[in-house]
Amino acid sequence: MFRLNDGYFMEIDCPELLRRKRCNILNCLFNHEIGSAKLKKRLLSADEDKKNDEDRKKKDEVKTTSGVDISMIIPKSVSHLQVARSDRTVNTRKISNYLRESGNKFPNKSAVVKEYDLASSSQSPEEYQKRVVEYLEASKEPEKDPKYILPREVIPTPPATLPTRKQYIQTIVNTLKKVDPNLKTPILRAIDEEFKIASSTTSTTYVQVLKKRVYQLAHPDKFKETKRGPDKSDYLKALKELAILKEKLKLYGYIVDIPPVQQPKEDRVCRRCNNEFKLGAILDPIECHHHPGKMIRKDKNTKVYECCGGIVGGETDACLIAKTHVFYWSNPGEMHWAIPFQKTSETFKPNKDSFEALGIDCEMGYTTKGFELLRITALDFFSGEEVLDVLVRPKGEVLDLNTKWSGIAEIKDEALSFEDLINLLQSVMDPNTILIGHGLENDLNTMRIIHDKIVDTAILYPKHKTTPTFRYPLKYLTFTYLGRTIQTGEHDSSEDSLAAIDVVKYFVNQDLKK
Repeated sequence: MFRLNDGYFMEIDCPELLRRKRCNILNCLFNHEIGSAKLKKRLLSADEDKKNDEDRKKKDEVKTTSGVDISMIIPKSVSHLQVARSDRTVNTRKISNYLRESGNKFPNKSAVVKEYDLASSSQSPEEYQKRVVEYLEASKEPEKDPKYILPREVIPTPPATLPTRKQYIQTIVNTLKKVDPNLKTPILRAIDEEFKIASSTTSTTYVQVLKKRVYQLAHPDKFKETKRGPDKSDYLKALKELAILKEKLKLYGYIVDIPPVQQPKEDRVCRRCNNEFKLGAILDPIECHHHPGKMIRKDKNTKVYECCGGIVGGETDACLIAKTHVFYWSNPGEMHWAIPFQKTSETFKPNKDSFEALGIDCEMGYTTKGFELLRITALDFFSGEEVLDVLVRPKGEVLDLNTKWSGIAEIKDEALSFEDLINLLQSVMDPNTILIGHGLENDLNTMRIIHDKIVDTAILYPKHKTTPTFRYPLKYLTFTYLGRTIQTGEHDSSEDSLAAIDVVKYFVNQDLKK
């Protein structure tokens, strides 16, 4: 959905918000700031912040007793069993999926309880794994092969036409039957094989990658692993070696020490329209004329806005009008004044149940307290399984959810407070956890944590080609080294987090082959 340049519909309250109290339409034409004229005309004082946090906590306490399923799958600690937290998370996720398919109303909550029962009653890692498999297989019906070939849907756009995809699936079916005549579900497996390729390639690379996979399936002996691939210990050792030194992190814009508090200046400059405004008047209704899209190069001498195609520096009118200005804090001291930083080495306690390596991606939006955290996604580096994916309730009044880039259209009632998010982080990571991501300095800044175990793909790759002023986009790295296309539709933080993990694994694998 695209906005008109005159901003006409921005004056009309969104029908979806009025009718359903939520709107899931990306780049909705209508006004989402219903009641904004009634907003307070000044920033919340410290006393008001405290009172609001207390009121929110009371609401959260009521919600926890209302029979709502938990949003995060984090296994409970077991002292006698030496099984990695990442492995237990994978199993808990499998149990949750199994329970969801079985019609359980609270699959996540039930899965955490069931996995804990299996873990606490097992005397060894082998027994634990056996019990999990037995539980999942107990009432599982044998898979049936479909009668007809129907490719799985690829969003937003498949890399080939439906007839072409069906043709290649049939080729895979014939190959599988030839290699293993006793295979009971050749069509089902062929559909899955094709979908993996279709969802990670473009129209240019689809056929080449698929033909390569067909050849591999036709010659299984030739592609048997003669040498084992990297295991968890190999990856962990490599990650520790890749962790970026403090001096280099600082050079690339990371905050590496607690900054002195600095009172913010009243005079600010809007991040969107570059006009000046007073911080105390941030909620006053105005017209912020701006381009929401990035500037991209059209040719050697011309840059255009990707949102509307207008020429940068020309007489192009702004294509969007907002009702408030937005801002970043000017320096770490102002950020520390608004929401304090903390060092994980000082406030996060060592925890044997912490994950050893996590892929992190955060989404942010503009509020009266600057650029705040709205969502955080964390994946286990070794398994790629989701550890947590939660919405975070900002401390300030929302000015712009930055939906085009964050993918967040609203802050739901179940969103965690910032303090609860930090407590949750302390349960899954400690000072020794290695954080992996792309441009993580922004993520850590919005989380207000200072951490020194960082593997940042924006700094490390391509090797020896980045500088503090020039870094390659994650989209480029993923396509160049993995042959995978990301960020083609609505933003997905899990996709970005996994992409950064896979880029690191690619280079680690290449180094281990040498």
